[in-house]
Formats: sequence, C-alpha cells, structure tokens
Amino acid sequence: MLALLLATGFILAGEAIHFDAELRPRFTEKQVRETAASTRAGLVKWAATEEGKAIIARFQVSDREVVVTESGEESSIGSAPQPGFLTMLAANDRAKRKTYQLVVNPMLAAQYNNKTAVHLGLPQTPADVMALAWAGEMLHIDFYAKGISLPHHDRAEFQERWQLVAAAMGMPRVDHMTEHRRDYELPALDRR
Repeated sequence: MLALLLATGFILAGEAIHFDAELRPRFTEKQVRETAASTRAGLVKWAATEEGKAIIARFQVSDREVVVTESGEESSIGSAPQPGFLTMLAANDRAKRKTYQLVVNPMLAAQYNNKTAVHLGLPQTPADVMALAWAGEMLHIDFYAKGISLPHHDRAEFQERWQLVAAAMGMPRVDHMTEHRRDYELPALDRR
C-alpha cells in the first residue's frame, strides 16, 4: 500500500520535496537528476531523526517555505542566512508567506573521507556531512521561523537540540560552534 505523499514547504531544484506519512522524503525525477546524491542522502538521514521530523512537520504549512540551493561557492558545508527584518517580524503571522534560504555545498562534502570516523562519532561520508548541514541549518531556520534572530548559537536550547540531533545521526562528537568559531568542527579532510 502506498503511503500518502504530503507536499511541504521545502523546495529543491525548483520543485517541492514531498514527504510520505512517516516524513521520509520522496524526490522527483528532476530533483534526482539536478542535485547531488549526498544532498538528498543527507536530508534522508536528518529527516529520520526526531528533530528532523519535528521541524519538517512544523514546515508543512502554507505560510512557510525553505528554498534549498546547492552551491560550490558556499565557504562551508551549509548556511542559512538570516531573513530580512519583515520576515522575522511576520514570524507568527499566518497570513504572510515567509521564505527561508538554505544553501548546501555538496562539493565540499564530497572531499570528506574519514574511514575511521565510525569509531569516533564523526561523519564518515559525504552524506553524513550533508546530514550535518541539513540538521544545523534547519535548526537555524526553525529559530528564525519563531522570530529568534542571530546570535543564537550560545542559547542553551540551540546547543541541546544540536547535541541530540547529532547524536541521533550517529555523530555525537561534532560540535555546532558559537558565532565566533566555525559552524561545524569537522576533523581535517582526508583526501586520499
């Protein structure tokens, strides 16, 4: 029996990402053709966590959308720029549509190859790195959607939620740093 597909406010390759009843993403042919496998696999891994499911469910409303872009120009594995003042002000206004940007860099993630990570609680594959990007940047966007502007890295709730989702994805040793340090503390790339 096929599960009912639910449209959400997540846009990838110009098309909505659909999620089944268990909030597992189902990609269109265009999304598969035009995006990196690690971006999609990272979303699948993050979406399987309680944190991921909770955020996805909160974005299954008509007044919010997350536009996901892949860019090799992004200097980190991901970013979620703070939206403009009017979007932040309208956080609780269901009559106004809010658009959030999520930028991921699967090209940077593709360089990541840490064969010993399975023993260290760190990412091992490009998909793991992209799961961290989804988790960290969607956590930022979830705060924006509640009207909470930057800085919020040092907030106890932010760090607690990050630690739980990183552990749920099998990477409990990855820190989401404060505003003054890199967002993700990943070990040096092994380019062998």
